Amino acid sequence: MFGDPYSVAHDGPEFTRLLDLAETAPDEVARMVAAGVKAGDPVAAQSIVALAAEGKAPDGAVALLRGVAPGAAGTFQIRVAQALHVLTGDDSWADPLVSFLASGAWKGIRLDAAIALADFPPTPRLIEALGQAVRDPEYLVRYHAANTLLRYAGHDTGIAEHPEVFAKIARTADGDATAADQAGWDEAADLLTADALRRLD
Repeated sequence: MFGDPYSVAHDGPEFTRLLDLAETAPDEVARMVAAGVKAGDPVAAQSIVALAAEGKAPDGAVALLRGVAPGAAGTFQIRVAQALHVLTGDDSWADPLVSFLASGAWKGIRLDAAIALADFPPTPRLIEALGQAVRDPEYLVRYHAANTLLRYAGHDTGIAEHPEVFAKIARTADGDATAADQAGWDEAADLLTADALRRLD
């Protein structure tokens, strides 16, 4: 349904078949998505976002997601929060994502949170949280937090297209940071957050 499992894990799911099936068998899609969400499958929660974008979110999706939200964890919690944000417009669903950024969670969860925040409207609190993530010891977390801050600032380019700032966050291999490396991350975070905050003025 969502593509080769390796590709789903590394590049994300493909929703074309799901969207086609939603046209011809919406009840089947609703049952399948509900079963996945109840089983704690992150891709099932992502499916609701993809369906909602096409005006095909299953009936009862909000209640379904709210029902699993209290017990959700990790990547599944991120996907549930994203879906509820899309369906309800409630920006407070950014809260669990912010919590992950500041936690000792596995780096894949922290970078997923940084990416997911790009779909929320910028606020000083989110900008501050992402600025702290630009100081994260893991390179990919810094990278994706920087990309989200650039989006908040109104840029349509990624951090790799900003070589002076990119050089600051790309310093050092993960786990081997020096004081100079950390100073570079601080400088990058200050520049990126200031740029994003200016957009709010």
